Amino acid sequence: MKYILHLLAVVAAFALLFAAYGGRIDPMVWALPSLVTLALPAVAVVVLALLALLVLCRQWRSAVILVGALFLAWPTLRLISPLNLYSDKADPDKSQLKVLTMNVTEFNWYNDSTLPSKNMRYILDEDADIVLIQEGLVYFSYEQQPRLASMLDELYKKYPYRKKHFFDVGILSKYPFTDVKSPALDRDTMNYFIKAWDVQTPAGELRVVNMHLSSLKLTANESNVIESMNVASGRKRRIQSVATKLESGFQTHARQARALRAMLDEDSGDVLVVGDMNDTPGSYAYRTICGEDLRDAWAETGFGPIYTYHEHYMYVKIDHILYRGDIKPLWCRRVKAGESDHYPVVALFEW
Repeated sequence: MKYILHLLAVVAAFALLFAAYGGRIDPMVWALPSLVTLALPAVAVVVLALLALLVLCRQWRSAVILVGALFLAWPTLRLISPLNLYSDKADPDKSQLKVLTMNVTEFNWYNDSTLPSKNMRYILDEDADIVLIQEGLVYFSYEQQPRLASMLDELYKKYPYRKKHFFDVGILSKYPFTDVKSPALDRDTMNYFIKAWDVQTPAGELRVVNMHLSSLKLTANESNVIESMNVASGRKRRIQSVATKLESGFQTHARQARALRAMLDEDSGDVLVVGDMNDTPGSYAYRTICGEDLRDAWAETGFGPIYTYHEHYMYVKIDHILYRGDIKPLWCRRVKAGESDHYPVVALFEW
């Protein structure tokens, strides 16, 4: 049993480090590390459980191996589960800016069109200065959507500056803004959009980038693969299909992330990059977009793990608020509100 536990510790330590740093490997070269990185939270939980068992069994040498692995993996683990015990106090001499990002799934117009949208109700009640929307109304304007009709006057008054780019991402702002040329890809996809605006806030001009990287294009049955694992019929085929689509999705994200990073490198000013990345902290897309200069508002101010996508037992954080420059987050939180399959993320910045 002693040797078995030691072997388990070595394997678990390797799996943890592989999951923590697999996002440094380009999925165009090797996609497996990206798949493992997606499972990092689960791997970390297993490692902690095994560590507790080793301590109870007084297997100190094996426990040291896991402690060392956790220490080496911490730069990535802090992105998914930061431990910020204290938050900075606001400086009364500096301006504040509240930013909200939310994938609204087209305000769920395809459900009951007679009920007011809970997504829009939350957005208006949160009263952020800038709202970045993904999966906005694809085929309709706000005025054509019955679920928004009762809130249009409030929307116009609170956010006099609005833009719905193409048919996916949009911005609601209390301050005027101008369009910024956004990157395009030769192999673009329907649900990949990156749009930037220069917003004229009271503290000065701030570039805001709304990102929505491609979804992984899993079908309903494939999305339910975890909850249907106990059904033997077709299980192997479903798993293979999911793995293939995830591999293709990670490779697509790599191209899109590099395009966004190239746009960020063209300007060194203050910037917010927010939205639905469809990828987790520590992934190749996340690392590429962040580069050496962007920081994560949740990692800098939050405490503990959170998830923003919450369907089909796939509880992952794929919605992010990243920043660069002379701005500092005072707090960042995930809010369980609305009726989307994504929870909104909101942050308060000092500038």
